Amino acid sequence: MKQLTTSLMLLALSSLSHASTESLQTESLQTESLQTESLQTESLQTESLQTESLQTEIGQREVLLDNDIVEVVRLTYPVGTESGIHTHTHPNRAVYFVKGGKLELVPEDTQKKSKVINVPDGKSLFLPATTHNVRNIGDTEVIIIETEIK
Repeated sequence: MKQLTTSLMLLALSSLSHASTESLQTESLQTESLQTESLQTESLQTESLQTESLQTEIGQREVLLDNDIVEVVRLTYPVGTESGIHTHTHPNRAVYFVKGGKLELVPEDTQKKSKVINVPDGKSLFLPATTHNVRNIGDTEVIIIETEIK
């Protein structure tokens, strides 16, 4: 009888030990799962912040005239916007600044330096074809009328 009681006690202890181990394993898995979810959330938040910091608004481009000889566009760059990288395919263009400001001209060729220009209202320029990005880095909206000579 004493052996039966001892055997039952050992079996009970074994069951409790097994249940405790399963419980600990479950808690451990739940903790790992929560930690993974937390890391994934942090990763998504970091990606979101990186994406936001990489995204810059594009200015507005409105075609005013387009024929066999010229293309005339109005370009509006609110503060902090840019044109996006683009190519002027026609050999020359005339640019008139309705509202001037501070612009950064960023060449596509990363070996070349960017150029910062402060342009007053009413200024006109005659420029050759290029591939670049225009960024409004000033504190005022810039409005340009650009005539590309075909």
